[in-house]
Amino acid sequence: MENTEANAIVELAKPVESLIRGNLVAVNDNYKISDLEKFQYGRNRARGVLNTPSLEDFKTYVLDAQFGDAPVFVDHKNVSATAVLNYSEDLHPQGHCDHLAILKLEATVVWSKLNSLKDRKLSQRDFAVFIEDWVSVLEITDADGNVISGAQALAAIRSMKIDSSVTVDNSVGNLSESRSRFEQVEARSKEEFTPAYFKIYDPAYLGLDERLIVLRLIINTNDDKPVFSIQIVKEELLCNEIVQEFKEKVIELLPDNPVRIGTFAA
Repeated sequence: MENTEANAIVELAKPVESLIRGNLVAVNDNYKISDLEKFQYGRNRARGVLNTPSLEDFKTYVLDAQFGDAPVFVDHKNVSATAVLNYSEDLHPQGHCDHLAILKLEATVVWSKLNSLKDRKLSQRDFAVFIEDWVSVLEITDADGNVISGAQALAAIRSMKIDSSVTVDNSVGNLSESRSRFEQVEARSKEEFTPAYFKIYDPAYLGLDERLIVLRLIINTNDDKPVFSIQIVKEELLCNEIVQEFKEKVIELLPDNPVRIGTFAA
């Protein structure tokens, strides 16, 4: 028998050797580790991910599948919550953290529409169509807060045009001459009332409470024709209120589980 064959036999006879420091072992390079779990009738442990938009289904799944009181992490950017069901494990500092339940609320039709329109430039025709389609759920006011009807708002939008005027001041002295030019551009409507704000009541996400959403109308007068856009008034504060309410809803669902704002990665 050659020395190389003899050395291989000796090496393979002792594939694993314990080391003194910690829980380290030396493993022979010629061995391949295979997981036979896929050949079994079932898994060695529970794992997987549940995705649901339902508050109640999220609650029942967490209570049925969690080990201990699973922590829940609320993602403030996506209005979602993730429960790490095997975060804890007996006799170990932490579990595998690969059994998750994710709750992601669905945006309402209104909130989705507003987010698709905000800060977009709309032509006079397109904005009039938007008002016509949504007038039944909008409360429309002018700049002074006076409520105007949908018909009045539509008429004002459709008849709006750009007016411009130029004023030239000229001053002449014995040794000098100065001129100043002032141009004023304004969007005007033939109608008495011009819409400035739109109010709508909507929860923003299914499962939350209804809230007031205020939209501000912006009219761009740089072109020959008016260009319209809408902004959500105090959008950052509104989004923060939505996240805080969502967190409170999760706490109500799972009062014994720790709930934190943030995301978690194992």
